[in-house]
This record gives sequence, structure tokens and C-alpha cells, in this order.
Amino acid sequence: MVASYGLDELRKNHDIELDGLAAKIEDRDPELVGLQFPDGIRDYGPAIADAIEEQTGIDCVISGDPSFGACDLALQLEHIGVDLLVHFGHSPMPSIDGIDAFDVIFVPTYSKAPVEPVVRKAAQHLEGKTVGLLTTAQHAQRLDDVCEALEDEGVDPLVGYGDNRVINPGQLLGCNFTAARTIAEQSDAFLYIGSGDFHPIAAAWGLKELPLYVADPMTSEVRQVNDRIEELMKQRHAAIANAKEADEIGILVGTRVGQQRVKYAKGLVTLCERKGFEAHLIAMDYFSPEALKSFRHMGAFVNTACPRITTDDYARYDAPMITPQELEIVVGKRSWEDYIFDEFKGTKPAPHEHEDAVELEHDVVGEDP
Repeated sequence: MVASYGLDELRKNHDIELDGLAAKIEDRDPELVGLQFPDGIRDYGPAIADAIEEQTGIDCVISGDPSFGACDLALQLEHIGVDLLVHFGHSPMPSIDGIDAFDVIFVPTYSKAPVEPVVRKAAQHLEGKTVGLLTTAQHAQRLDDVCEALEDEGVDPLVGYGDNRVINPGQLLGCNFTAARTIAEQSDAFLYIGSGDFHPIAAAWGLKELPLYVADPMTSEVRQVNDRIEELMKQRHAAIANAKEADEIGILVGTRVGQQRVKYAKGLVTLCERKGFEAHLIAMDYFSPEALKSFRHMGAFVNTACPRITTDDYARYDAPMITPQELEIVVGKRSWEDYIFDEFKGTKPAPHEHEDAVELEHDVVGEDP
């Protein structure tokens, strides 16, 4: 039996703000609307497209490519005539250079998974402590509920603003943990509300002195992720050691709008050449081992795009895949003791008011933008 992917089914598990979307689209008077979804929501793309077309009379085209965040908006759809992009499931990144030149509507897509039970379970590890709260865009609207549940359990919650790569209080990305850094000195531990390890590992890696717990609303699991850092550091040590054997290095530049660090990458080429390595810039949209087979003669690659490529996918590549900071260790510019996580930082403090941001009743700590 084929699963149902209608709007009613979508709304069972997700709180998606479709009301008023047709009016926003009509106000912009586009010729062709592009729709972009993350995995898990893309299945419902045809039903959403049908609803928009029925309400507006404007044709829609669905992006079939993976969408990992607001850093990889499907702006390439302009080439087929799309003049308005509707991006679902992620919040805006105001720090992206030149993003205002594109017409993009962000549609929040929140999880309906209850958070209170797993948060109260996590509180057993956190009683009497001041705990910094972190989450993703999918659970950002529930932080007030999280605060209330923790306070009931004798835990003092703390929420911080990050920089302008994120807009929501307490929002954590796999490449940006500034919302955690803001409150680190005032916290005894961190509690991340969400699934997976990619996002919390960034904060745990970057702020090693504090324990970080994960409360997963989808599985009701509570776990601490700090133990994984030692395992990952062994992996990174091996990658650096192997990269030192390379004669030729590929410096990889991401072409996705929120991952482009061309100036940085060019500086890494110069650094390599000064230290006696041959280096080349290689631009890529989607990173994969297959895409790099034409460069199999290179002894190592430096990833300047999404950190997940380096940490999560490392074993998939034949040659060492390292970060820019790890390259500095390879060439002797940085010591192993000064190892740091490759964080994508914004350009200024996060806006405390943004039309797409979640508003909390709980106090939020942070520098004024």
C-alpha cells in the first residue's frame, strides 16, 4: 500500500505555516514559484504545490535536490525561470552576503513531537544546575515549554542569542554554536532539544569544558555527547597525520550560497604554496567521493564548505579530508594544542526582532545587534 502524502497527513506531525502563504506569493506576482524542502517534508511537495497552484493560479516547480539548511537555497532554479523561491523547514541566515538580491519566502515547519516528557527525563541529570538551552529551527517554538518543565524540576534554564547566522533564540547549527557561546560562562551544562548528533557535536566540540546532553523528542532518549569528542579527535589526528604526506592538495570551495568562502580558500592556497605544497582550488556544489575521483592524484583535500563533509563523511573519501584549521596544523602554522572547530560565524549579533523568528516569553541573553 502506497503511503499517503496529503496535507492532512503532513499536519499530523508538523506545524507548518501554510495559511497566508498564497497571499504572500500573489503579492510578489511571480511567473514561476520554486519550492524547496528538507528530507522528510519533500514527500509532501506535490500536495503543497497543488494547493498553491489552486489558490494562486501560478505554476510551481519542486526542487528535487537535497536541502540541508538555509545555507543551500535552491537559487539555481532562476536558470529555469523561477523568480520566487519558497523555502520550507529552515530559518533565514541574515549574514549571507547578497541574499537580499533574491526573492525568498521562508516557511517555518515545526515538529509536533512533545518535548516535556523527554525534558523532564533529562532534568534527572541536571537538577540544581543552570542549564543553557539549545535547539534547531524545528523545535525553536517549544523553548518556553522546555523552560517551564525544567523549572518545575528544579533546573534553572538559560537561553541566548547567537550571531546573525541564526535568528532564533537558542538556535544551534552544525556550523555555528554562537548561541551556546553567549551563555557558556553562566551555564553548568547544555541541553540540546532535537535529534541526531551533528548539531550538538559542534557545540560540544567547540565548548569542551561543559557537558552537553541531548533530549530527543522523537525517541525519548537522553544521552551525553561529550564522549564522542575523544573518538572524533582520534579520527582528526589520523587525518592530519595522513595529510602531511601529501604533495598536492585540493582546496574545496562550496558553491551553495551560505557556504561560499572563496577568499578564505584562496588564502589557503597561498599558505600551502608558501609551505612547499602544490594546491588547487576546486569548486563543488554537492560533495561526494564520486565527484572527487577525477582528482584522485591529490594527497589530501581541505573542505571550506559544510563541516559535516569533514566529520560525518570522512571515512567515505580515499584521501584525507581536513578542515582549514587542520591544514594550518599540517603546514606548521598552528599547534595541535591550539586545535579549534571550523565554525561559520556571522557578521554581527543576531537580530533580536525578525519577522521569521520565534518570540519567547522567557528572558533571552545576548548582545544588542
